Order: sequence, then C-alpha cells, then structure tokens
Amino acid sequence: MPIIDSDHSLSGQNVGTDAPPDATGYGPRRSSYGYLFTTLANDPNAGLFPNTSPEDTLERLKAFEKVYRGLTHPKPPKMALAPVYTYFGQFVNHDISAPVGGLAAEAAEIAPVAVITANAGNPPGLGKPGRAENVGKILDCILNEHGAPLTLDSLYADGPQSDDLAVRAMYRADGMRFRLERAFRVDDDVIKEQTKFLGRVDHPIGGASDLLRKEGQALIADRRNDENLILSQLHLALMLLHNKAVDVLHRDNRDPATCFKAARKLVTHHYQWCVVYDYLANLLAPGVLASVLAKPPRLDLPNRVPMEFTTAAFRFGHSMVSPTYDFNANFGIGSGLRDHAKLAELFAFTSKGGMAPFSGLTQLPDHWIADWNRLTRPPADDQLGADAIDMTFAHDMLNVMANGAMLEHGSIFFRNLIRGFHRRLSFGQDLARAYGLEPLKPSAITSALPAELRTDPAAREFDTHTPAWLYCLCEAQQPQPNGQRLGPLASHIIADTIIGLLKHNDTSVLCVDNGRWTPAVSKLKLHGQDLTSIRALLLFALA
Repeated sequence: MPIIDSDHSLSGQNVGTDAPPDATGYGPRRSSYGYLFTTLANDPNAGLFPNTSPEDTLERLKAFEKVYRGLTHPKPPKMALAPVYTYFGQFVNHDISAPVGGLAAEAAEIAPVAVITANAGNPPGLGKPGRAENVGKILDCILNEHGAPLTLDSLYADGPQSDDLAVRAMYRADGMRFRLERAFRVDDDVIKEQTKFLGRVDHPIGGASDLLRKEGQALIADRRNDENLILSQLHLALMLLHNKAVDVLHRDNRDPATCFKAARKLVTHHYQWCVVYDYLANLLAPGVLASVLAKPPRLDLPNRVPMEFTTAAFRFGHSMVSPTYDFNANFGIGSGLRDHAKLAELFAFTSKGGMAPFSGLTQLPDHWIADWNRLTRPPADDQLGADAIDMTFAHDMLNVMANGAMLEHGSIFFRNLIRGFHRRLSFGQDLARAYGLEPLKPSAITSALPAELRTDPAAREFDTHTPAWLYCLCEAQQPQPNGQRLGPLASHIIADTIIGLLKHNDTSVLCVDNGRWTPAVSKLKLHGQDLTSIRALLLFALA
C-alpha cells in the first residue's frame, strides 16, 4: 500500500488520492466498496423525498442545513466514555476506508454545489444533479486504497522492505522498528510569552518521542492521522507499541524480517481485539455484537466496505468531538497553564497546523505531549467524557476544519447529508425495515431534532423520511441509549461491517487459532496484566 497523502475527510479538499482506479502499481493493493442493500440503493427514488426530483431533494437538504447551522446549540451532554474513544474510532475509520478515484472526489465525495446543480460538466454516467443513475456507476469510479481493511495498513503500509522509498523511510535501518524523532523543548519563557500565563510549565522527564517530520509532513503511512493532535499522538503510540513488541520478540526472532512480521502480527491482534471487545462493546446497542459474532458474516465478499457504513452509520463519531479536553499537565485539570486544551489547538499542533503559534518549529513542542492517563481514564464527572451521540457538534468542528472550499460545500453537517444523496443511500426508515427492525416513530425523530427545527418548514417530512446519517444520530438520542450508545440500525451496520471484514480475513483475531486468540496469550503485559483495553494498550506503549 502506498502512503495515503490527503486532507481529512472533513476538510474541503479531496479524500484519498486523485489517481484513477487503474493507476499503474495500485490495482492489486486496492479493494472495493459495495452496499448492504443494493436493491434499495438502485431504487429510482432512493434518498429522494416523496414526489420530488433530485434537484428538489437537494434544495430541501440545503434548506434544512441552513436552518440547522443558524441555531444556537446548547452545550452537549457528555458520555460515560473517555475522549480516547472518539479518536480511536477516527483511526479505525482511516484503517478501513481511504477512497480513491476522480469521481470519488468530484461527485461522490464532496461535489461542489456548482457541479451538483449544473446540467453541464457532470462526470460521465451522472444524471442531474450530479447523482449517479445506479450504484454501478458509483462503484466503477471509487475504490478503497486499503487492500485489506482493519489490518493496520494505515500504520505499516507494506513494511520496511517496500519498493516505495517513502514507506521505507518510515523504518530504521534494522528493518524492524519505526523511526521516531524527539519532541522539541521550547524555552519556558517563550511558552509563557505565547500563552500569556506565568504558571508552571511541565516537560516530559527525559524528553518525549514525536513522529518523524520532513518539509511540513509527518512520515507516516496515512497522513490523515496527523491532522489533529490526539489522533497524531494515537498513531505515535501505536508506533511505540510496535517498537516495544520488537524489543520483546527479538530475543526469539533474530532474523529482522521474521521479527518484524511477528511484531506486526502481534500488534495487529491486540488492535483488532480492542476494536471488537472494547470499542464496539462499549458503543453498540446491547446484544448486537454478540448476535453478529455468533452468525456467518453478512458481507458477501472480503474487503468490501459497505456505503451504508462509511457514508452514514460510522459517521456518528463527528458528534462525539468535544470543544475542550483534559489533555495533559499543562492543559488540563489542575494544570499550570490552562485547565483545558481547545479543539482548535489540537488542529494547530500538527504538521499541517504548523505548530502554531510557535512558528518555525518542525517538531511538536513537548509541553503538548498527550497524557494518555487523562485521555483514557473513565470520566470522574459529567465534564470529562466524550460528547454524547446526538445532533450537536463542537463549534470549532465547523471553524477549524473550514477553508475557502468549505464555504462553497457547506458545513460538515451538510457534507454528510450530501454524501448520502450522491451515493443513493435510502432513508433510515427503509434501511431499518430491510434489517427487520421497527423504524423509529415520527414523534421519536421529531423529539431528537433541535427544538427550533421541529416545526420549521425546512424539516417537513424529515420525521418519516430521515437521511440515513441523521437517522443514526436520532436513534442514539432516544431515552435509551440517551446518547451513550448507538441505536439498533447503526449498531447492526457497524457490527456487520467490522465483524464481517475480520471474519473474511483468515489472519484476523476472530479467525486465527479458530478464534481463540486473547491478550492472555500475548507476551505484552502492563505490570503483569493483560492488555484488554484501549487504555491498557496505550499506557503500555508509553510506559
């Protein structure tokens, strides 16, 4: 797999690369997208409000988003889950999906409003307004950069023996370990001048590691993972975890290639275990995970990511992003500089953000190293968890990620709606029925909308024909789970996708040793304890 070098899917730029699907050297390393319910997506009225044209539906979506964007949203409630779950989910998403292809960027992904509404200049195969005639037209033009989703290609690419010099540059000369850099120690007087605060500044004892960076870019397999600081530090922690695994395994694997392979396999199994038995177990509706694990996979083919997953259900994490974080000893509860880190700062302290306001730095200043104990511990009160799953978003989600193109494409809220429109996703009620679930009653949808929207003309028919992504958020706002977990439709789509991808992979944690692998058989331990959670995994990596 080549380096994934793109802006984040929330930005106004293209997602994935613009290389055509048949680009030389890429084909065998890519996989495909699909649909869980192809017949629904191929229905001429899929995702269209009753008795409307595509143009009319688009105008309705735009009007709804415009009213939503103008509302004054209350402070969102918190979850009983630590903030790390928000960003672990983002990492997992990047490890599953990396869209590639001209149509993916031009129409199926962000589609400038001018392209959406114009009759001329639409990509081949698209009807008015920039909407594919059937799913085949979409799937022919969009592929997945990940040839084997959920196998940590986003961390390793194709390893230290890759033919790609950019990939080989990620690794040390020993052919086993990742190359890392040291975080930069900024003079305390400079920090105090920048922060306008004269309090204590804490630096990691003995220094701290950072991603290797060159010419304003992090040298990592998926550069999307350096677009906010928590995600960037999570990627770094997994690199440190791998290097520790090499240290442990090298005694019995003296050949570098054999040792690297063994360490990658071990780290991947730990990661997949956490995805299933910590992340999904804490976020899916009760009973769904056990039910899906007990049955053959719903996915009909290996490595095929459903559009219902990537375009709707798994975008719930956007609402979990918080405006502030208990980040470390400098920017957190009881800290010396400020009692929180702002979301805007988490985007600034990356390669793309230029380490602002410390202009000229090429490495992360060490007073911004993440404290994983703070970010992973169960919230002690209702102010420290991830934001609840609902229809409110941290204000800076719209500002920090915005650029000139964003003003044309609309808010992140609109962009998520428009993806479903382009990809012919059926309404949430239709998807629920296809799963054999009872759809939410119109009154339940209405109660989940912001109060000012419930009677607004822009929300007309949204209670009976709810775009799939919005439907998944509305499910989570019902009295149970009250924003603490996902509802049944989103849970089934996500479980069927992730468990399906793992069950189709003979080397995954669900298949190896007939599915009997657990962290108990691993040589990696934290103070003698098994690494059975995201928290334990990250604390071990940094120990």
